[in-house]
Amino acid sequence: MFNTWEIFLDSSFTTTFSLTCLVCSFDFILWFTPQHSLNKLYEIRYTYNKNLLMQYNSTQGNWKGFTEFGVDRARMYNVDPEDAKLRKIEQMIFINIFVLESMYAAPSLKLSTVKQSSHTEPALLLCSAYNFYPQEIQMTWLLNGQEVTSAVTSTDILYNGNLYYQIHSYLEHRPKPGEEFSCMVEHVTLRDPLLKIWELHPPLPWSERVKIAVGTFFLAVGLTALITGFIKHKKVTAVLCTVMQGKHVNIFLKDLPL
Repeated sequence: MFNTWEIFLDSSFTTTFSLTCLVCSFDFILWFTPQHSLNKLYEIRYTYNKNLLMQYNSTQGNWKGFTEFGVDRARMYNVDPEDAKLRKIEQMIFINIFVLESMYAAPSLKLSTVKQSSHTEPALLLCSAYNFYPQEIQMTWLLNGQEVTSAVTSTDILYNGNLYYQIHSYLEHRPKPGEEFSCMVEHVTLRDPLLKIWELHPPLPWSERVKIAVGTFFLAVGLTALITGFIKHKKVTAVLCTVMQGKHVNIFLKDLPL
């Protein structure tokens, strides 16, 4: 026997659940609105050799038989109060499973430096995972691809208050040349682990790079103007020295060839 589940969300999307054994099968079918509330009905269909024997319909609240055997079994189930309770429980279980799975959210990962290393203190790195659901998550520090367990401190999984969760982990270490630190997160929503590599010297933000570029431009303009002025001053000095050799001459700067 094997299990296959089938859910009908709306007219544009269908997923099927069934319990099948050789030539007989049970099919469980649910219809939902996009808001995950029960829209039309919840059905159970029992078939044998691909022939429909009987069917349970939540809108009608009873079983209906389509063969002699099915009619007999449906009559028996309809007078059984425990069967009605079981159908309600099944319906709520399937609804809850679907609603919870539809709320799954993959974590977003951020890696930052809380404190730079110094001659006396190690660096403090922070890895944070935000807005994930469900709350089960695995966060691991890696050094050159190998797990780091010492000098690691992690918070509990924190509830955001909006269904989603976050977690933070700190690593103290004095980085050395050639070392590569990374933070890895594993979660049910991720096909592959999420990896974030720590950069010893992270690139400057765009705004800072713009400021540096503008400052460099104006510095170059200022240096050009200063050099040009210095060259003109040297020319004036050379002309005055040449004219004033041997005799006294009144000369104005505006008459000098610059």
